[in-house]
Amino acid sequence: MNILITAGPTIEDIDAVRFLSNRASGTLGFAIARAAEKARHAVTLIHGPVALDVWKSAPKNATVVAVRSACQMLDAVFAHVANADVVIMNAAVADFTVAKMSSTKLKKSDGLELKLKPTVDILKKLGAYKSRHGTPILIGFALETGSGKTADLRRRSAFKSALEKLETKNLDAIVLNSPKTIGAADGDFLWIPREGPVESMLVDKETLARKLIRMVVQMARAKSQIANDK
Repeated sequence: MNILITAGPTIEDIDAVRFLSNRASGTLGFAIARAAEKARHAVTLIHGPVALDVWKSAPKNATVVAVRSACQMLDAVFAHVANADVVIMNAAVADFTVAKMSSTKLKKSDGLELKLKPTVDILKKLGAYKSRHGTPILIGFALETGSGKTADLRRRSAFKSALEKLETKNLDAIVLNSPKTIGAADGDFLWIPREGPVESMLVDKETLARKLIRMVVQMARAKSQIANDK
């Protein structure tokens, strides 16, 4: 299969030297890309600014595209999606960008007010694309803290948020995790497919990457079988 994977954060420039971003490392996205290539799939990896050594971390035979902003990632994703059988949107795309970026450094003052506007929701656009074309298989990630006074309430809240994202963005599956996984070697992940059982995985990211590729392949085979039966 042709698998398109996104990884890392995006950066939204405020002025010539300052920017908005997040703590995503890109570790998992790059691990998924390597696992996909090792399983003999064709890989396109689109990544934001990462501290990783891209030359060493990216699959050797992958098409690798480096971007900076959410807008650039949107353009790169839709430049390649037509050839993708699967899209795994692991990148932590910024939710907001500045309404107007300054081309010069803003001077220090007693305070600075920034006007922000939402970035384009790439995952939602991909879901709409899938509705029109029937492809690709679309996998998303939900990094949630949940809300509530107890750990159980926070878990339930996070799960509910992930389910809403699964439905509203027309995903085939979503992986729920928490901020504790950012920059860590392992984490507690929850695989939530549209069809099939939910699976909890307390694993390192390399293991998770291999499992995700196996799950995606199984999902693709099941969809192909259904299509053939019709």
